[in-house]
Amino acid sequence: MLTLKDVKGVGDATIKKLHDLGINNVFEVFSFLPRKYVDLQSPVKVLDAQVGQLSLFEGRVEKVSAVSMRGKKSFYVTFSDELDNNRIFFKAMFYNMPFLHDTFETGQRYRLLARLSKDVGVLSVVNPSLEKIEKISKLDGIYTVYPLRGVFGQNTYKNIVYSALDTLKNVKYDDSTLSKVSKDLATCFELAHRPDNVQTAERAVNALASIDIAIMLSIYRKLRDNSQKSRKVFYNLSNFRIVNFENALGFAPTLTQTQAFEDIMQDLTSPFNMSRIVSGDVGSGKTAVAFFAMYLCAFAHKQCALMAPTEILAKQHAEKFARISNALGINFALLTSSTTGSERKRILLGLKDGTIDCIIGTNSVVSEDVEYRNLSLAIIDEQHRFGVNDRSKLEKKGACDVLSLTATPIPRSMALTFYDDIAISRIEKRESAKTNVKTSVTSDIDDALNRIADSLKNGKQAFIVCPSIVDAEGNDLMSIESFMRDYGGYFDGFACSVMHGKLSNDEKEAAMRDFSSGKTRLLVATTVIEVGIDTKASEILILNADRFGLASLHQLRGRVGRDGSPANCILYSSNKGEKAIERLSTLEKSNDGQYLAEVDFSMRGAGDFIGTKQCGISVTPIFGLQMNGEVLKNAKSYADGLSDLSLNELLALTHCSCAKVDEFIEKIEKVTINS
Repeated sequence: MLTLKDVKGVGDATIKKLHDLGINNVFEVFSFLPRKYVDLQSPVKVLDAQVGQLSLFEGRVEKVSAVSMRGKKSFYVTFSDELDNNRIFFKAMFYNMPFLHDTFETGQRYRLLARLSKDVGVLSVVNPSLEKIEKISKLDGIYTVYPLRGVFGQNTYKNIVYSALDTLKNVKYDDSTLSKVSKDLATCFELAHRPDNVQTAERAVNALASIDIAIMLSIYRKLRDNSQKSRKVFYNLSNFRIVNFENALGFAPTLTQTQAFEDIMQDLTSPFNMSRIVSGDVGSGKTAVAFFAMYLCAFAHKQCALMAPTEILAKQHAEKFARISNALGINFALLTSSTTGSERKRILLGLKDGTIDCIIGTNSVVSEDVEYRNLSLAIIDEQHRFGVNDRSKLEKKGACDVLSLTATPIPRSMALTFYDDIAISRIEKRESAKTNVKTSVTSDIDDALNRIADSLKNGKQAFIVCPSIVDAEGNDLMSIESFMRDYGGYFDGFACSVMHGKLSNDEKEAAMRDFSSGKTRLLVATTVIEVGIDTKASEILILNADRFGLASLHQLRGRVGRDGSPANCILYSSNKGEKAIERLSTLEKSNDGQYLAEVDFSMRGAGDFIGTKQCGISVTPIFGLQMNGEVLKNAKSYADGLSDLSLNELLALTHCSCAKVDEFIEKIEKVTINS
């Protein structure tokens, strides 16, 4: 196996510096990719260059100063701009490079790569990369920029990379799959480090990202297949009729809900444990699907636990399920941290002796003192808000089948890659439930607040969402604290509630109760209102909207107009960046959560979908490259050809620590509920 010492020009001192960059073997030299590609085909005039932008210049040496031996041993060279008929002058400052001083002679012509600065009318560059025009080798074609943190100069590191790449030219490849992958990697590394043009570099980097994901996906598939659990708990569903549930439901389910019912029945009668995700937009009816699963479980004389992320949502579910449970004879209870005294004792006894069929609650349903007689099904609402540990606790208490609900749509490009064998039921809204919310983006905070105040004067209710609770040093986010201090005067005379995660359950309950009943007209809150709370509010203002993902903004928007009546969502952002404006304007154009998920994924990568709390990795595990739909599509196709590789061969291809592999697998499992 090739070692760092086998690379020409790499000795002990260089190896120590490579270690400082986290590079410990030759593979990591290859995978330490450029962070930027600069097209050096066309030098620019100094006067045409943007200040602060990395640019390529051509200049003639006019004057060389003496070396100052104080401080950083600096000197400067005055150049005239070759591209501007030598009429414009600029200085190149050199620090800690006295060895270069005697290489400059008046009249010599150089090509320089540097960032231009302008101070008191003087144009200058600092420590440029440069070569004589008649001897150009590196400052031509495509210039690669590596994140070297001052450990190496750019050219010094490139010599190491090029020497390492040259060793690959002597490698012999056979027809095996392992050899094919190694050859593909070698080709991509060559094109990524020594591209002929920027387009070639981009294609090589995307190909590396696809191979990266393909290898990890193949590892995941093998681990998943090895751990797939055969069914040991069986449901007796003879004489079961869906129509009984539909009658109790009180309305005709949609076609996609009915399909989800059938999917769940097939899962619970299959040879393997259920692991199904029910994905649906805000207000699409995922809860009805959950209630169907609860009824199935109770009908088969098994126990079911539905776990919601907040007490407010758990109580809301319990209120809705009460009517269904009465009609179908299901004995259920609500268990949260607020359940105390004799009621809690009654519930714990009923779960232990089996007289309670279904339990709805927060993570109180997995408390240590909660024992179940025959828990078999766990339903997890807003599954991205729970970690592997919570689901593991349910499994330890007996739940072998898992149904997860999410209103954060999984992009199809992600689903096609990671969810081949993970069951997903997509629930579509019925036409009569389509929201009528008009979304607008503004950078005028006063206009936004006046619009909310006017709506309150007209008898409406409104949310104002802040991204944080209190001010933080160096953070320009609008907190509840700063909002109430600076803008509370807009709402003098209107009853207002405040709600955030640091309040006690009783305080949150009181704030939500007052708002739901109409006692207060304005609710200022953080994203704790994101999860399915029903209200009659028709206006919502989201502050610093550019700091949220599209999925979160869509969820928040779903808090208003829930009865189908006209509603307004105002997105305030002072960010003038093109990408921020483009993202937010997407919400003005569409109320389709699935479409927004696809847009968010294409713009921001996988950060909202792999991991917990809608954040996590947005880059590939080995090379740290950005994911996108095309990368994932190609990764799936590539992974299909790796099926004959063993787990050890796949792990060897990663050349990375088992901890890194484990971390990636765990993050996938947090989404797939396949823990």
